[in-house]
Amino acid sequence: MIYKIKNELLEVINRCREYDEYIFKRFGQFETVTGKSTNNYLKFNINSVEINLMGNKKILNNRIIKTDIYPIINNVIAYLINDENNMLMHSIVVSKLDKGILIVGEFGQGKSTLAKEFENNGYEINSTDQTWLECKNGMIFQKLGSSFDIDEGKIKILKQGKNFKNIKIERIIRIIGLCDNGNTKININNNQYYIIKNLAPFCYWNYMMPIFTDDIELYNTNIFTKKFLNKIIESKIINIDVRGDKKEILKELGEI
Repeated sequence: MIYKIKNELLEVINRCREYDEYIFKRFGQFETVTGKSTNNYLKFNINSVEINLMGNKKILNNRIIKTDIYPIINNVIAYLINDENNMLMHSIVVSKLDKGILIVGEFGQGKSTLAKEFENNGYEINSTDQTWLECKNGMIFQKLGSSFDIDEGKIKILKQGKNFKNIKIERIIRIIGLCDNGNTKININNNQYYIIKNLAPFCYWNYMMPIFTDDIELYNTNIFTKKFLNKIIESKIINIDVRGDKKEILKELGEI
């Protein structure tokens, strides 16, 4: 299968049939292309993973481990997307009337839980896990949201069309921790240095996360992180840190 990702074509080949659905549905938000060829490829073999991006080749030896598929795929996507005005960020986007909230947080800290609470209160989910953000005219938009998600061990795909919306980001919420009936705290972060430090891990996680298939280093996707995050600062988006009960958080945040 050949996909168009930003300005490049990428051929994805999978010879580990047990992972077919898991691999190809992660590329489901991208346009498929027929009748064209490309030298860019991502090949999942039985005992190796081969990658070639713009002539930069890497080979990960040993049989693929399922938990490595996720960072490998997102590392490839980020390498093709990231520049001064575009960034793939580990995040969820929810919106109402095309006004968006970007939700970030460490793995397992409750991004999906908080997003579902927003959905229960009249918002829609536009990106389930990885968001292609674009800086345009001094503002930050969702360029393309991810549609792939895993809920209670089952693959779920976002309703078609929601992730293609061009949504202006009005707020960024960083989850410190969710806890039903917990002490709810909401803090607006105005310190530009802390904002960059707090958001950076969600941009470069796919480069820094350990890969257990092999010890090879993946593609460096960090190059443009600080420049892009500075544009988030310049856009004057409200950055909020939250912890506590999801219902109380929504109640205190109010409408965007």
